[in-house]
Amino acid sequence: MHTYYFREAARSFRQHRGVAYAAIVVLTAALSLTGMFLVLTYNAQNALSMMGDRREMIVYLKDEVTPSNRELLMGRLQELYGGVTYISKAQAWEEMRQQVGDPSLLDAVQDNPLPASLRIRLKPALLAPDAMDAAAKQVSEFPEVEDVRYGAEWVRRLDELGTGLRLGTLVIGCIVALAVVFVLHNTIRLTVLARRQQVEVMSRLGATDGFIAWPFVLEAIFEAALSALLALAAVFAMQQALAPRLFGLEFLPPLWAAAFMASAVALAWFAAWLALSRVLRAIGP
Repeated sequence: MHTYYFREAARSFRQHRGVAYAAIVVLTAALSLTGMFLVLTYNAQNALSMMGDRREMIVYLKDEVTPSNRELLMGRLQELYGGVTYISKAQAWEEMRQQVGDPSLLDAVQDNPLPASLRIRLKPALLAPDAMDAAAKQVSEFPEVEDVRYGAEWVRRLDELGTGLRLGTLVIGCIVALAVVFVLHNTIRLTVLARRQQVEVMSRLGATDGFIAWPFVLEAIFEAALSALLALAAVFAMQQALAPRLFGLEFLPPLWAAAFMASAVALAWFAAWLALSRVLRAIGP
């Protein structure tokens, strides 16, 4: 029985290859657009994740803080907010010299004016802008703390960029999903109507709608899977062409590529059954 479904699907594809090829070309173009957008989204998310991992809070200490008080403060901050690293005045000065690039520019400075500080690598729950604001206010109230700094505006923009990126992916995905359903719906509908006489005969002979429909469903799934495969190949070619110009641009990981293929197949299945449920009711006895 299953062999019959596949054989009929292949025969229908050959008989109506003009419509099928047109559908594959349109689907490949739409899916390629989605695939390229997914590649950009994946790489942007990686970049955002790397930048998010570097979110730190700098806590400047008062000069009179004793080593014992500093150790107690570090333990308390680590317990509440995340990993803590101590940066002495000498280390801060050396970092300043390296950032300036020309150490001779700082030779005129007699005394090290930089304070000792603590760098807090915040817990994941505190990386949201509002949570960082609240944490900074709490830390600033410790008596050993002179000042607290972190990139508040940068953090907010980073979160807004991530939100916009996810929203854009969702919008593009929905548009392309509708396009896939529309194209396959009409393709299967035209294919069934072209074989109307055969479908009517099978229906009168007692064939169930499922028996009639499965070859067409398999045909739609084949067209969608082939289109998705061609789209991934096109996206891979574009990624390879752009990689030398856009440093670090990576192709989709296997899990993302598999999900892309599975989504195309699922949409094909839905579009085919949607089309067949209407057409078979119109043709049936």
